[in-house]
Amino acid sequence: MKRLTKELPWNDCLCRRGQETAYLRPYTKDWNTPESDSLHLEYSYNGKNWYAFNGNNGIWFPDFGSHRLASPAVYALEDGGYFVTALDCLDPSRAFFAETKDFIHFTGAGYTDASMDFSRFRKFSAVPDTENRLEVPVSLLETLFPVYGKPEPVLLTAIEEISLTSPVNTPVDLPAKAAVEYSNGSSGMLPAQWDTSAVDTQTPGTYQVSGKLQETVFENPLIRHRADPYIYKHTDGKYYFTASYTDMEHNLDGRYQYLYILLRRADTIEGLADSSDSYEEKIVYQRSPICNGTMSPHIWAPEIHFIHGHWYIYYTTTISDESSWRIRPHCLECLDADPLNGTWTQKGPLVSTVPGDIAFTDFSLDHTYFCHQGRDYILWAQKTNNISDIFIAELSNPWTLCSPAVRLSHPEYNWELHGFPVDEGPGVICHGDRIFVTFSASGTDAMYCVGLLYADQDADLLSASSWTKLPYPVFQSSAATGQYGLGHNSFTKSADDSEDLIIYHGRQEERYLIEEDYQPLYDAGRNASVGKIYWNKDGMPDFSVPAQRIVADDKLLEITAEVVVTEA
Repeated sequence: MKRLTKELPWNDCLCRRGQETAYLRPYTKDWNTPESDSLHLEYSYNGKNWYAFNGNNGIWFPDFGSHRLASPAVYALEDGGYFVTALDCLDPSRAFFAETKDFIHFTGAGYTDASMDFSRFRKFSAVPDTENRLEVPVSLLETLFPVYGKPEPVLLTAIEEISLTSPVNTPVDLPAKAAVEYSNGSSGMLPAQWDTSAVDTQTPGTYQVSGKLQETVFENPLIRHRADPYIYKHTDGKYYFTASYTDMEHNLDGRYQYLYILLRRADTIEGLADSSDSYEEKIVYQRSPICNGTMSPHIWAPEIHFIHGHWYIYYTTTISDESSWRIRPHCLECLDADPLNGTWTQKGPLVSTVPGDIAFTDFSLDHTYFCHQGRDYILWAQKTNNISDIFIAELSNPWTLCSPAVRLSHPEYNWELHGFPVDEGPGVICHGDRIFVTFSASGTDAMYCVGLLYADQDADLLSASSWTKLPYPVFQSSAATGQYGLGHNSFTKSADDSEDLIIYHGRQEERYLIEEDYQPLYDAGRNASVGKIYWNKDGMPDFSVPAQRIVADDKLLEITAEVVVTEA
C-alpha cells in the first residue's frame, strides 16, 4: 500500500500523523432550556471542521443560580488542567466557574459576580482566541473519545499500487478490485474500472493504465417517508424492504399515519430506491384508524424475517380500539414461498409462557429476531414507569417467549434522556467474535441517536452481565451532511456479501421537540438511507458520519496501474 500522492482536500479535518495539538470549543444550544444551557464541547483538528462530543448533549451542568449557563469559555491553567467560566443564562450579572483536569470530572465549582477577574486568582497559560477556540493537546481528545465518542468521518487514505506483466498479444487482465485503507485504520477492497485502450498488447513496453475506484454509496435518502427501515437479503439474493409507513400528503395528521405494512422487493439495494422502476411493492397488512377514525392504529416498525423455512413479519400495533397508545408486539406468518403474493395470517400479539413475567405487560414495541448457535432470540423495547428499556428473551416459536425477559439497557446517559428517557429500536449484527446490538435513544427529534451494546459470541446472552454498553452514541446527527435524528436502524449485506451495511432513518431538517406545534412522531419527514460500516482493528464498528463520502472529489478515486507487456 502507498499513501495517496495527492493530499485529500479535507484531510485537515482529521488528525494528521504526528499532529500534536487540536482545538476545543465550548458552546450552548439555542433552545432556551436547562438541558441546552449546559456546557457542550466540540473539537476540531483544523479550526474549521467541528465534531460535537456526546451526541451534541451537555457534559457539565452547574449546581448554582439558575443552573443554566451562557457564553461559556475555557482557559488553560499554568499548573495544568483547565478553567471553565460562563454567565448565568437568566442573570448575566452572575457567573459560574469550575476546574477540570479532563473535562470528565469538574471540581471547585462556584458562583460569583460576573465582573470577577478570574485571572487574578488563577493563572492562565492560554486563553481562547476570538473564535472562542482553545488549543489543546491531541492527547486530551484521546482521553475524551472513550467517554464522549469520536464522531469523525471515515475517509480514504491509501490505495494499492498496482503493477503487472502481460505477455504480448494477450488481453490485459487487471484486478477487478483494489486494496484500500481508511482513516480509522481499517482496510478493504473497492471495485475498479479500467481503461486499457492505452495499452498496445502487440508491442512490448511499459504502459500506464488509468482507472477509477467505485465508492460504496447509495442514493440518499433511498426511500422517503419510511421510518424504522428494515432490509432483509434473502438466500436467493433478493432484497426485501419494509418500514413504518407515513403519508407526506397529510403530514402531522395522525389519522393518516402508520396504517399499512408495505413490502417492497428488488434484485439489488439500488433497485429498492424510490427512483427505481425495478421493484415490486404490495400492502400485506392494513388497519383503519381507531377511535371513530380519528387516531392512528400505530402500525410501527415492521420487520420481515425468514425463520426456519417460513416468512414472518414482526410489527407493533395498538391492542385497543379506544386508546392508540396501548401498543404491543405482534406477528404475521406466511407459509408460502413468495411473501409478496402469499397469504399472511395473524399469529396475534407475542406472548410469554413464563408465569408472572414482565414481558409485554406495558407499552412494548420494536421487536427484532436473531438466531445464534441454534437458539432463537427476541429483543424489544418496553416501558416501566414510563421509561423505555431494551429486553431480551428466548423463543420457542416466532411468537412465543420461553424464558424470562432480561433487561439489557436502561436510559442513564443524557444522550438517552433528551425529551423522554428512551432506549428502543434494537438491531443486531454479528462480526468476529462479538454480537452487537444497536439501539435508538431519546425523543424522536434531531437529538435522536444510536447507542451500542455488545457481548462475546460464546457468552450467555440471557445474562445482563454478558453485555457491555458504550457510554456515548455511535451514530448521530450531522449538520455537515444535513442528516438529523438518526435512528431505528437495521443491517444487511452488499450484493457480494463483502460489506456490512447499516439501514437507518433520518431527517433532512433540524427540528426539536421544543418547537411549538411540532409532532416528530407523526412528521412524515423521516426517510430511509443506507450507509457502509467500517470495522475498526479492535473489531468494533465505525458507522462514520451519515451520508459522508470517503472522498471530497471524484478525482480522488482515480487510480493508475503500470502494465508491462513482455515478449511471449
